[in-house]
This record gives sequence, structure tokens and C-alpha cells, in this order.
Amino acid sequence: MIYRDPTKEILKAYVNLLKGSIIYNGVTIPVGTRIPRRATEYVLICKNSLENFSTGDKVVYQVIVALQVVSMQAISEGDETPVNSITEQILEVMDPEMFIMNNFKCLTAIPAGMDRDTDLTDNSYNIVRILNMSNFIEQVK
Repeated sequence: MIYRDPTKEILKAYVNLLKGSIIYNGVTIPVGTRIPRRATEYVLICKNSLENFSTGDKVVYQVIVALQVVSMQAISEGDETPVNSITEQILEVMDPEMFIMNNFKCLTAIPAGMDRDTDLTDNSYNIVRILNMSNFIEQVK
């Protein structure tokens, strides 16, 4: 069997699963692998790590995907309600059977930790919650 890199497929599966399903204050939150322009809240998805756990019979990878929930607010604010709400909505829709990928099957999608970060700039107060999701993925072709 030829080993394939599941990165592109798992990122695409996350985007397809979350795109259009995260709403805050009546606004659909942008989800993707690039930072959107002019959005004050968004979810940025990227690969954190990839490990091969193949057994000889099966090709299995553990992929840690980082979901960065970002809220850019006025300097005087600092309200974590948007990132908390968005993170909660993300966790509600995590179902390994809902990940649609070519040549791979998602076996697990479980939280593997969460980090919090804040950044004060001249123009905004940025709150970032990084949700790490552990995924075991089996290569099927």
C-alpha cells in the first residue's frame, strides 16, 4: 500500500463540517485555512502534528488539528463570550462519521487540549482560543 499524506483531506473535512454551521449574534462565522479579510470573529484551521501509527495491516495516522477561534474587539472590551460560544458550537458538531474524505476514514475526533491567548494592539484586543483536536485516521486506499 502506498502511504498518503492525510493533511489536505482532514483540513478540507473540518472546513466542510464547520462551514456555515457556526453562528454568533446572527452572523455566520467564517471557517477556513486562511485568515479572512474584514472579519472580527473567525475560525482558522491548521495541522498541528502528524504521526504514523501504522500496524502493517492498516495505515493509521494521528493528526492533531488546531482550531483557532479568534475574536478581535475594541481595546476597551475583552469579552470572551464570542470565543466561548464559537468553541462550544464546534464541540457540539464533532462527529468522526461526519468527516468526508477521499481515501481516508476518520476513526476519532476528540479534544486534546485547549490554549488561551490574548493580544493587545494599537487597534484591537484579540482573544484567541486554540482547540486541539486529536484525530485517528485510517487510509482506506
